[in-house]
Amino acid sequence: MIYLDSSALVKKYLEEKGTGRIKSLLKDADAVATSKLAYPELISAFVRKQRDRAISETELHQALVGFEGDLEAMLIIDLQDELFPFIKRTLKKYHLKGADSVHLASALWLEQGAKEDVLFVASDLNLLKAAKAERLEVLNPQEE
Repeated sequence: MIYLDSSALVKKYLEEKGTGRIKSLLKDADAVATSKLAYPELISAFVRKQRDRAISETELHQALVGFEGDLEAMLIIDLQDELFPFIKRTLKKYHLKGADSVHLASALWLEQGAKEDVLFVASDLNLLKAAKAERLEVLNPQEE
C-alpha cells in the first residue's frame, strides 16, 4: 500500500523535482491512499501555480481533471474521530504542522487497520523523519 501526502501527490500533476519517480511508483502500485485533506491542498497548489504564472490555464485545467479523475481510484482517508489519538500523539512527539500530522496519522491508522506495510511518500523532510520514527517505510521522491 502506498500513502501519498500532498507534497508527493502534487508531483503527479505538476512537473517538479520527483515527478518521474512518483509516476513510476504509481504505475506499478496496487493501492494508493491519501487523506481527504489532499483535496484542498492540491487544488490550492494548482491554483497558486496558475496565479503565479508558473502554469497556464490549460495546464491548470489538465491538473484539475487528472486529479479529480484519479480520486475515484484512490483510497481516501477521511478526517474521522479514530484519527484523533494518532494526530495528538504525533503532534506531541514531533514538530509537525497540523496538516502534516493529519497525513502521518492517516498513514499510521491505515497501516494498523489494513495490517500491511504502508510506504509513506512525502517531500517534507521533517514529516519523513517523523514517519520513519513511527516505523513506516518512507520514500522521498526528490531523492535519487
